[in-house]
Amino acid sequence: MKKIHFFRMILFLFIIVFPIFSMNLKSNQASGIDNRKLTEFSEIFSGESITQNIQNYIGDRIGFRTEMVNLYTKSMDILFDEMVHPSYQYGKDGYIFPKLKENKTDKEFQEAYSDFILNFQNYCTDRGIKFLYAAEPSKTTIYSEFLPQGYNYNNENLQYFLNLLKDKNVNYLYTGEALMNAKSSKQVFDKKYDANHWNETGAIVGISSILDRLNDLDSRINKFDINKFEAVDYTNTTLPVSYFGINEKTTHYNLKKDNSVPITDFKDEIKLAKNFTYFAHYKNPNNKNAPKILIFAGSYFQGRDKFLTESFSELVRIHNYHNVVDYDYYINIFNPDIVLFESTEYTHLNYYFPVDKMENTIHNKEFKAYSNLPESKFAYIKNNTFKKSDTNLMNFSIPIEGEKASYAYADIANRILDCKVKEVSGKQYVEFSIPTSEIKNLNKFSLYLISQNESKIVKLPCNLN
Repeated sequence: MKKIHFFRMILFLFIIVFPIFSMNLKSNQASGIDNRKLTEFSEIFSGESITQNIQNYIGDRIGFRTEMVNLYTKSMDILFDEMVHPSYQYGKDGYIFPKLKENKTDKEFQEAYSDFILNFQNYCTDRGIKFLYAAEPSKTTIYSEFLPQGYNYNNENLQYFLNLLKDKNVNYLYTGEALMNAKSSKQVFDKKYDANHWNETGAIVGISSILDRLNDLDSRINKFDINKFEAVDYTNTTLPVSYFGINEKTTHYNLKKDNSVPITDFKDEIKLAKNFTYFAHYKNPNNKNAPKILIFAGSYFQGRDKFLTESFSELVRIHNYHNVVDYDYYINIFNPDIVLFESTEYTHLNYYFPVDKMENTIHNKEFKAYSNLPESKFAYIKNNTFKKSDTNLMNFSIPIEGEKASYAYADIANRILDCKVKEVSGKQYVEFSIPTSEIKNLNKFSLYLISQNESKIVKLPCNLN
Protein backbone atom coordinates (compact mmCIF):
# COMPACT_ATOMS: atom_id res chain seq x y z
CA MET A 1 0.00 0.00 0.00
CA LYS A 2 2.85 2.37 0.83
CA LYS A 3 4.25 1.87 -2.65
CA ILE A 4 0.86 2.72 -4.18
CA HIS A 5 0.55 5.92 -2.09
CA PHE A 6 4.14 6.85 -2.96
CA PHE A 7 3.44 6.29 -6.66
CA ARG A 8 0.27 8.43 -6.48
CA MET A 9 2.19 11.22 -4.73
CA ILE A 10 4.94 11.15 -7.37
CA LEU A 11 2.34 11.16 -10.16
CA PHE A 12 0.49 14.07 -8.54
CA LEU A 13 3.70 16.10 -8.18
CA PHE A 14 4.66 15.29 -11.77
CA ILE A 15 1.27 16.53 -13.03
CA ILE A 16 1.78 19.81 -11.14
CA VAL A 17 5.47 20.39 -11.82
CA PHE A 18 5.88 19.13 -15.40
CA PRO A 19 3.81 21.93 -17.03
CA ILE A 20 5.93 24.47 -15.13
CA PHE A 21 9.18 22.94 -16.38
CA SER A 22 7.65 22.87 -19.88
CA MET A 23 6.89 26.60 -19.98
CA ASN A 24 7.39 28.36 -23.29
CA LEU A 25 10.09 30.95 -22.50
CA LYS A 26 10.81 31.98 -26.08
CA SER A 27 10.23 35.59 -27.10
CA ASN A 28 7.80 36.77 -29.77
CA GLN A 29 5.43 33.81 -29.42
CA ALA A 30 1.78 33.69 -30.50
CA SER A 31 -1.20 31.70 -29.23
CA GLY A 32 -3.17 29.76 -31.83
CA ILE A 33 -6.27 29.57 -29.65
CA ASP A 34 -6.26 33.25 -28.61
CA ASN A 35 -5.03 34.67 -31.93
CA ARG A 36 -2.68 37.03 -30.08
CA LYS A 37 0.91 37.35 -28.94
CA LEU A 38 1.82 35.79 -25.59
CA THR A 39 2.83 38.03 -22.68
CA GLU A 40 6.55 38.82 -22.85
CA PHE A 41 8.90 38.64 -19.85
CA SER A 42 9.73 42.32 -20.38
CA GLU A 43 6.06 43.19 -19.84
CA ILE A 44 6.06 41.85 -16.27
CA PHE A 45 7.56 45.07 -14.89
CA SER A 46 5.47 47.41 -17.03
CA GLY A 47 2.02 48.59 -16.07
CA GLU A 48 0.47 49.10 -12.67
CA SER A 49 0.29 45.54 -11.28
CA ILE A 50 3.42 43.38 -11.35
CA THR A 51 1.51 40.57 -9.61
CA GLN A 52 -1.14 40.54 -12.34
CA ASN A 53 1.53 40.66 -15.04
CA ILE A 54 3.29 37.64 -13.49
CA GLN A 55 -0.01 35.75 -13.46
CA ASN A 56 -0.59 36.66 -17.13
CA TYR A 57 2.93 35.55 -18.07
CA ILE A 58 2.63 32.18 -16.33
CA GLY A 59 -0.94 31.65 -17.54
CA ASP A 60 0.09 32.33 -21.13
CA ARG A 61 3.26 30.27 -21.16
CA ILE A 62 2.69 27.32 -18.86
CA GLY A 63 3.33 23.96 -20.57
CA PHE A 64 0.42 22.18 -22.28
CA ARG A 65 -1.76 25.30 -21.97
CA THR A 66 -3.37 24.73 -25.38
CA GLU A 67 -4.18 21.10 -24.58
CA MET A 68 -5.59 22.00 -21.15
CA VAL A 69 -7.74 24.81 -22.54
CA ASN A 70 -9.05 22.57 -25.33
CA LEU A 71 -9.86 19.72 -22.93
CA TYR A 72 -11.63 22.06 -20.50
CA THR A 73 -13.54 23.81 -23.31
CA LYS A 74 -14.70 20.51 -24.82
CA SER A 75 -15.74 19.11 -21.42
CA MET A 76 -17.81 22.21 -20.55
CA ASP A 77 -19.50 22.09 -23.97
CA ILE A 78 -20.40 18.40 -23.70
CA LEU A 79 -21.44 18.39 -20.03
CA PHE A 80 -23.09 21.79 -19.63
CA ASP A 81 -23.62 23.11 -23.19
CA GLU A 82 -21.46 26.07 -22.18
CA MET A 83 -18.58 27.54 -24.18
CA VAL A 84 -15.59 28.48 -22.08
CA HIS A 85 -13.08 29.79 -24.61
CA PRO A 86 -10.74 32.81 -24.69
CA SER A 87 -12.06 33.95 -28.10
CA TYR A 88 -15.67 32.76 -28.46
CA GLN A 89 -18.97 32.37 -26.65
CA TYR A 90 -22.41 30.94 -27.37
CA GLY A 91 -25.41 33.06 -28.22
CA LYS A 92 -28.98 31.89 -28.76
CA ASP A 93 -29.99 29.10 -31.13
CA GLY A 94 -26.43 27.73 -31.40
CA TYR A 95 -24.90 30.96 -32.72
CA ILE A 96 -21.26 31.58 -31.79
CA PHE A 97 -19.99 35.13 -31.34
CA PRO A 98 -16.65 36.71 -30.48
CA LYS A 99 -16.00 37.00 -26.76
CA LEU A 100 -18.37 39.82 -25.83
CA LYS A 101 -17.27 42.75 -23.72
CA GLU A 102 -18.45 46.23 -22.87
CA ASN A 103 -18.59 48.36 -26.00
CA LYS A 104 -17.69 51.86 -24.87
CA THR A 105 -18.47 54.81 -27.11
CA ASP A 106 -15.25 56.55 -28.11
CA LYS A 107 -16.22 59.73 -29.93
CA GLU A 108 -12.68 61.09 -29.85
CA PHE A 109 -11.34 58.17 -31.89
CA GLN A 110 -14.25 58.28 -34.36
CA GLU A 111 -13.57 61.98 -34.93
CA ALA A 112 -9.87 61.36 -35.59
CA TYR A 113 -10.55 58.35 -37.81
CA SER A 114 -13.20 60.10 -39.91
CA ASP A 115 -10.88 63.11 -40.34
CA PHE A 116 -8.14 60.80 -41.56
CA ILE A 117 -10.50 59.22 -44.11
CA LEU A 118 -11.61 62.67 -45.31
CA ASN A 119 -7.98 63.77 -45.74
CA PHE A 120 -7.22 60.52 -47.56
CA GLN A 121 -10.15 61.16 -49.91
CA ASN A 122 -9.03 64.74 -50.57
CA TYR A 123 -5.48 63.54 -51.28
CA CYS A 124 -6.77 61.12 -53.91
CA THR A 125 -9.25 63.57 -55.44
CA ASP A 126 -6.55 66.25 -55.81
CA ARG A 127 -4.50 63.76 -57.84
CA GLY A 128 -7.32 62.60 -60.09
CA ILE A 129 -7.74 59.28 -58.25
CA LYS A 130 -11.29 58.14 -57.49
CA PHE A 131 -11.93 57.17 -53.86
CA LEU A 132 -14.42 55.05 -51.92
CA TYR A 133 -14.45 54.12 -48.25
CA ALA A 134 -16.43 51.01 -47.22
CA ALA A 135 -17.46 50.23 -43.63
CA GLU A 136 -18.29 46.61 -42.77
CA PRO A 137 -20.55 45.46 -39.92
CA SER A 138 -19.69 42.75 -37.41
CA LYS A 139 -21.58 39.50 -36.98
CA THR A 140 -22.71 40.95 -33.66
CA THR A 141 -24.47 43.79 -35.48
CA ILE A 142 -26.11 41.72 -38.21
CA TYR A 143 -27.33 38.92 -35.93
CA SER A 144 -27.81 40.88 -32.70
CA GLU A 145 -31.13 39.08 -32.04
CA PHE A 146 -29.12 35.91 -31.31
CA LEU A 147 -26.79 37.47 -28.74
CA PRO A 148 -26.78 35.88 -25.26
CA GLN A 149 -29.75 36.60 -23.03
CA GLY A 150 -29.17 39.74 -20.98
CA TYR A 151 -26.35 41.16 -23.08
CA ASN A 152 -27.02 44.85 -23.72
CA TYR A 153 -25.82 45.43 -27.29
CA ASN A 154 -24.56 48.91 -28.08
CA ASN A 155 -23.18 50.02 -31.45
CA GLU A 156 -23.24 53.77 -30.84
CA ASN A 157 -19.64 53.96 -32.06
CA LEU A 158 -20.68 52.79 -35.52
CA GLN A 159 -23.71 55.07 -35.77
CA TYR A 160 -21.71 58.08 -34.60
CA PHE A 161 -18.93 57.25 -37.05
CA LEU A 162 -21.30 56.88 -40.04
CA ASN A 163 -22.94 60.21 -39.19
CA LEU A 164 -19.49 61.84 -39.14
CA LEU A 165 -18.70 60.44 -42.59
CA LYS A 166 -21.97 61.80 -43.92
CA ASP A 167 -21.46 65.25 -42.35
CA LYS A 168 -17.93 65.45 -43.77
CA ASN A 169 -19.07 64.48 -47.29
CA VAL A 170 -16.92 61.37 -47.42
CA ASN A 171 -17.77 59.11 -50.34
CA TYR A 172 -18.60 56.03 -48.27
CA LEU A 173 -20.68 52.87 -48.32
CA TYR A 174 -21.96 50.93 -45.32
CA THR A 175 -22.34 47.33 -46.49
CA GLY A 176 -24.41 46.49 -43.40
CA GLU A 177 -27.53 47.70 -45.21
CA ALA A 178 -27.09 45.14 -48.00
CA LEU A 179 -26.30 42.37 -45.49
CA MET A 180 -29.36 43.17 -43.35
CA ASN A 181 -31.56 43.04 -46.46
CA ALA A 182 -30.05 39.73 -47.54
CA LYS A 183 -30.09 37.86 -44.23
CA SER A 184 -33.78 36.97 -44.43
CA SER A 185 -33.03 34.72 -47.40
CA LYS A 186 -29.30 33.97 -46.98
CA GLN A 187 -26.93 33.05 -44.16
CA VAL A 188 -24.42 35.89 -44.52
CA PHE A 189 -22.38 34.87 -41.46
CA ASP A 190 -22.16 31.20 -40.52
CA LYS A 191 -24.01 30.40 -37.29
CA LYS A 192 -20.97 28.81 -35.71
CA TYR A 193 -17.88 29.10 -37.89
CA ASP A 194 -15.84 32.31 -37.88
CA ALA A 195 -17.43 34.64 -35.39
CA ASN A 196 -15.34 37.53 -36.70
CA HIS A 197 -15.93 37.47 -40.48
CA TRP A 198 -18.68 37.13 -43.03
CA ASN A 199 -18.90 33.83 -44.91
CA GLU A 200 -18.47 33.68 -48.69
CA THR A 201 -22.19 34.30 -49.24
CA GLY A 202 -21.98 37.43 -47.10
CA ALA A 203 -18.76 38.48 -48.83
CA ILE A 204 -20.54 38.32 -52.18
CA VAL A 205 -23.39 40.45 -50.84
CA GLY A 206 -21.03 43.06 -49.39
CA ILE A 207 -18.52 43.13 -52.23
CA SER A 208 -21.31 43.25 -54.84
CA SER A 209 -22.61 46.43 -53.22
CA ILE A 210 -19.08 47.87 -53.25
CA LEU A 211 -18.62 47.02 -56.95
CA ASP A 212 -21.98 48.67 -57.71
CA ARG A 213 -20.75 51.91 -56.12
CA LEU A 214 -17.39 51.67 -57.85
CA ASN A 215 -19.21 51.20 -61.16
CA ASP A 216 -20.99 54.50 -60.45
CA LEU A 217 -17.54 56.11 -60.17
CA ASP A 218 -16.15 54.41 -63.29
CA SER A 219 -18.41 52.51 -65.71
CA ARG A 220 -15.42 50.45 -66.93
CA ILE A 221 -15.62 48.48 -63.68
CA ASN A 222 -17.63 45.29 -64.10
CA LYS A 223 -20.35 44.61 -61.58
CA PHE A 224 -20.31 41.29 -59.77
CA ASP A 225 -21.53 38.37 -61.92
CA ILE A 226 -22.56 35.28 -59.94
CA ASN A 227 -22.71 33.30 -63.19
CA LYS A 228 -18.91 33.30 -63.29
CA PHE A 229 -18.85 31.22 -60.11
CA GLU A 230 -19.72 27.66 -59.15
CA ALA A 231 -21.27 27.08 -55.72
CA VAL A 232 -19.64 24.24 -53.77
CA ASP A 233 -20.77 22.77 -50.44
CA TYR A 234 -18.10 22.86 -47.76
CA THR A 235 -18.00 21.59 -44.19
CA ASN A 236 -16.18 23.42 -41.41
CA THR A 237 -14.98 21.05 -38.68
CA THR A 238 -13.32 23.47 -36.22
CA LEU A 239 -13.58 27.13 -35.30
CA PRO A 240 -10.80 29.37 -36.70
CA VAL A 241 -7.58 29.51 -34.63
CA SER A 242 -9.13 26.90 -32.36
CA TYR A 243 -9.45 23.15 -31.97
CA PHE A 244 -13.09 23.50 -30.92
CA GLY A 245 -14.92 20.94 -33.01
CA ILE A 246 -18.01 21.79 -35.09
CA ASN A 247 -19.78 20.20 -38.03
CA GLU A 248 -21.32 22.99 -40.09
CA LYS A 249 -22.02 23.17 -43.79
CA THR A 250 -21.46 26.39 -45.68
CA THR A 251 -21.09 27.43 -49.32
CA HIS A 252 -17.89 28.35 -51.12
CA TYR A 253 -17.80 29.92 -54.59
CA ASN A 254 -15.12 29.03 -57.12
CA LEU A 255 -14.39 30.99 -60.29
CA LYS A 256 -15.21 28.85 -63.29
CA LYS A 257 -12.43 30.59 -65.20
CA ASP A 258 -9.87 32.64 -63.30
CA ASN A 259 -8.34 35.17 -65.72
CA SER A 260 -6.15 36.87 -63.12
CA VAL A 261 -2.40 36.37 -62.92
CA PRO A 262 -0.73 36.68 -59.48
CA ILE A 263 2.20 39.12 -59.48
CA THR A 264 4.95 38.52 -56.93
CA ASP A 265 7.44 41.18 -58.07
CA PHE A 266 7.12 43.31 -54.94
CA LYS A 267 6.20 40.66 -52.38
CA ASP A 268 9.55 40.64 -50.59
CA GLU A 269 10.46 44.27 -51.24
CA ILE A 270 7.45 46.37 -50.38
CA LYS A 271 7.33 48.07 -46.98
CA LEU A 272 4.63 46.67 -44.66
CA ALA A 273 3.91 47.00 -40.94
CA LYS A 274 5.60 44.21 -38.99
CA ASN A 275 2.41 42.59 -37.68
CA PHE A 276 0.16 43.32 -40.67
CA THR A 277 1.73 41.91 -43.82
CA TYR A 278 -1.18 40.73 -46.02
CA PHE A 279 -0.34 41.73 -49.58
CA ALA A 280 -1.78 40.57 -52.91
CA HIS A 281 -1.24 41.75 -56.48
CA TYR A 282 -3.00 40.54 -59.65
CA LYS A 283 -3.19 41.52 -63.30
CA ASN A 284 -6.04 40.55 -65.59
CA PRO A 285 -4.88 40.43 -69.23
CA ASN A 286 -8.47 39.72 -70.33
CA ASN A 287 -9.71 43.05 -68.96
CA LYS A 288 -6.99 45.51 -69.99
CA ASN A 289 -9.37 48.43 -70.52
CA ALA A 290 -10.65 48.33 -66.93
CA PRO A 291 -9.07 50.61 -64.30
CA LYS A 292 -6.39 49.66 -61.79
CA ILE A 293 -7.47 49.55 -58.14
CA LEU A 294 -5.47 49.86 -54.93
CA ILE A 295 -7.30 48.37 -51.94
CA PHE A 296 -6.51 48.88 -48.26
CA ALA A 297 -8.47 46.13 -46.54
CA GLY A 298 -8.55 44.02 -43.41
CA SER A 299 -9.28 40.35 -42.82
CA TYR A 300 -12.82 40.58 -44.28
CA PHE A 301 -11.13 40.65 -47.70
CA GLN A 302 -8.58 37.96 -46.95
CA GLY A 303 -9.21 35.11 -49.42
CA ARG A 304 -11.93 37.14 -51.20
CA ASP A 305 -9.82 38.56 -54.05
CA LYS A 306 -11.56 36.12 -56.43
CA PHE A 307 -14.74 38.22 -56.10
CA LEU A 308 -12.91 41.34 -57.34
CA THR A 309 -10.19 40.42 -59.82
CA GLU A 310 -12.50 39.99 -62.82
CA SER A 311 -13.65 43.61 -62.53
CA PHE A 312 -10.24 45.30 -62.90
CA SER A 313 -7.18 45.30 -65.13
CA GLU A 314 -4.98 45.23 -62.06
CA LEU A 315 -5.70 44.80 -58.36
CA VAL A 316 -3.38 45.48 -55.43
CA ARG A 317 -4.49 44.74 -51.87
CA ILE A 318 -2.58 46.03 -48.84
CA HIS A 319 -3.38 45.12 -45.22
CA ASN A 320 -5.03 48.28 -43.92
CA TYR A 321 -3.94 48.29 -40.25
CA HIS A 322 -1.03 50.73 -39.71
CA ASN A 323 -0.09 50.54 -43.42
CA VAL A 324 -2.88 52.81 -44.68
CA VAL A 325 -1.29 55.80 -42.94
CA ASP A 326 1.45 55.59 -45.59
CA TYR A 327 -0.99 55.68 -48.50
CA ASP A 328 1.24 58.09 -50.46
CA TYR A 329 4.04 55.47 -50.48
CA TYR A 330 1.77 52.85 -52.04
CA ILE A 331 0.18 55.29 -54.49
CA ASN A 332 3.66 56.25 -55.72
CA ILE A 333 4.47 52.62 -56.40
CA PHE A 334 1.21 51.38 -57.92
CA ASN A 335 -0.21 54.56 -59.52
CA PRO A 336 -3.88 53.46 -59.23
CA ASP A 337 -6.96 54.83 -60.98
CA ILE A 338 -9.14 54.05 -57.96
CA VAL A 339 -8.51 53.60 -54.23
CA LEU A 340 -10.81 51.54 -52.02
CA PHE A 341 -10.28 51.76 -48.27
CA GLU A 342 -12.35 49.45 -46.09
CA SER A 343 -12.50 48.59 -42.40
CA THR A 344 -14.78 46.66 -40.07
CA GLU A 345 -16.57 48.33 -37.19
CA TYR A 346 -14.83 46.34 -34.43
CA THR A 347 -11.40 47.41 -35.73
CA HIS A 348 -12.12 51.11 -35.24
CA LEU A 349 -9.64 51.25 -32.39
CA ASN A 350 -6.31 52.90 -31.74
CA TYR A 351 -4.58 49.49 -31.85
CA TYR A 352 -5.42 49.04 -35.54
CA PHE A 353 -5.44 52.68 -36.63
CA PRO A 354 -3.11 54.62 -34.28
CA VAL A 355 -4.39 58.12 -33.71
CA ASP A 356 -0.91 59.62 -33.29
CA LYS A 357 0.13 58.31 -36.71
CA MET A 358 -3.13 59.39 -38.37
CA GLU A 359 -2.80 62.89 -36.97
CA ASN A 360 0.97 63.41 -37.22
CA THR A 361 2.02 61.72 -40.46
CA ILE A 362 2.71 64.45 -43.03
CA HIS A 363 1.25 64.06 -46.52
CA ASN A 364 2.19 66.41 -49.34
CA LYS A 365 -0.08 69.05 -50.72
CA GLU A 366 -0.85 68.83 -54.41
CA PHE A 367 2.22 69.92 -56.40
CA LYS A 368 0.12 72.41 -58.37
CA ALA A 369 -0.31 74.43 -55.17
CA TYR A 370 3.29 75.61 -55.62
CA SER A 371 3.15 76.36 -59.36
CA ASN A 372 3.51 80.12 -58.85
CA LEU A 373 6.41 80.08 -56.37
CA PRO A 374 9.61 81.88 -57.42
CA GLU A 375 12.61 79.64 -58.10
CA SER A 376 15.53 79.87 -55.69
CA LYS A 377 18.75 77.90 -55.14
CA PHE A 378 18.17 77.51 -51.40
CA ALA A 379 19.18 73.81 -51.43
CA TYR A 380 21.24 71.45 -53.59
CA ILE A 381 22.49 67.87 -54.02
CA LYS A 382 26.21 67.12 -53.92
CA ASN A 383 26.00 63.95 -55.99
CA ASN A 384 23.05 63.94 -58.37
CA THR A 385 23.77 60.69 -60.22
CA PHE A 386 22.04 57.52 -59.05
CA LYS A 387 22.58 53.92 -60.08
CA LYS A 388 19.46 51.98 -61.09
CA SER A 389 18.62 49.14 -58.77
CA ASP A 390 18.75 45.51 -59.84
CA THR A 391 15.68 44.82 -57.69
CA ASN A 392 12.01 45.28 -58.62
CA LEU A 393 11.66 48.34 -56.43
CA MET A 394 13.97 51.36 -56.54
CA ASN A 395 14.24 53.10 -53.15
CA PHE A 396 15.72 56.60 -53.19
CA SER A 397 17.23 58.30 -50.14
CA ILE A 398 18.81 61.54 -51.36
CA PRO A 399 20.82 63.74 -48.96
CA ILE A 400 19.99 67.44 -49.24
CA GLU A 401 22.44 70.27 -48.59
CA GLY A 402 21.65 73.90 -47.81
CA GLU A 403 18.45 75.20 -46.25
CA LYS A 404 15.76 72.89 -44.95
CA ALA A 405 12.84 71.86 -47.14
CA SER A 406 9.24 71.32 -46.08
CA TYR A 407 8.04 69.21 -49.01
CA ALA A 408 9.64 67.40 -51.94
CA TYR A 409 8.42 66.01 -55.27
CA ALA A 410 9.98 63.89 -58.01
CA ASP A 411 9.07 64.31 -61.67
CA ILE A 412 9.53 60.87 -63.25
CA ALA A 413 8.67 61.03 -66.97
CA ASN A 414 5.99 63.67 -66.27
CA ARG A 415 4.50 61.70 -63.36
CA ILE A 416 4.72 63.62 -60.10
CA LEU A 417 5.58 61.53 -57.05
CA ASP A 418 5.16 62.78 -53.49
CA CYS A 419 8.39 62.35 -51.52
CA LYS A 420 9.04 62.26 -47.79
CA VAL A 421 11.41 64.80 -46.25
CA LYS A 422 13.11 63.15 -43.27
CA GLU A 423 15.76 64.34 -40.87
CA VAL A 424 18.34 61.90 -39.49
CA SER A 425 21.11 63.10 -37.15
CA GLY A 426 20.56 66.69 -38.23
CA LYS A 427 20.76 65.93 -41.97
CA GLN A 428 17.82 66.04 -44.37
CA TYR A 429 16.97 63.27 -46.83
CA VAL A 430 14.37 63.04 -49.57
CA GLU A 431 12.90 59.53 -49.81
CA PHE A 432 10.58 57.84 -52.29
CA SER A 433 10.11 54.48 -53.99
CA ILE A 434 9.12 53.55 -57.54
CA PRO A 435 9.07 50.34 -59.59
CA THR A 436 12.44 49.93 -61.28
CA SER A 437 10.61 49.11 -64.52
CA GLU A 438 9.35 52.72 -64.68
CA ILE A 439 12.87 54.13 -64.82
CA LYS A 440 14.41 51.34 -66.91
CA ASN A 441 14.61 53.50 -70.05
CA LEU A 442 15.18 56.84 -68.33
CA ASN A 443 18.49 58.59 -67.79
CA LYS A 444 17.25 61.57 -65.82
CA PHE A 445 14.49 62.97 -63.61
CA SER A 446 13.83 66.16 -61.66
CA LEU A 447 13.54 66.71 -57.93
CA TYR A 448 11.60 69.71 -56.59
CA LEU A 449 12.05 71.08 -53.07
CA ILE A 450 9.74 73.54 -51.32
CA SER A 451 11.34 75.85 -48.76
CA GLN A 452 10.47 75.53 -45.08
CA ASN A 453 8.19 78.59 -45.13
CA GLU A 454 6.71 77.43 -48.47
CA SER A 455 7.76 80.66 -50.20
CA LYS A 456 10.39 79.28 -52.63
CA ILE A 457 10.93 76.30 -54.92
CA VAL A 458 14.09 74.75 -56.36
CA LYS A 459 14.37 72.34 -59.27
CA LEU A 460 17.25 69.88 -59.01
CA PRO A 461 18.24 67.78 -62.06
CA CYS A 462 19.11 64.15 -61.31
CA ASN A 463 20.78 61.52 -63.48
CA LEU A 464 20.26 57.74 -63.70
CA ASN A 465 22.73 55.18 -64.92
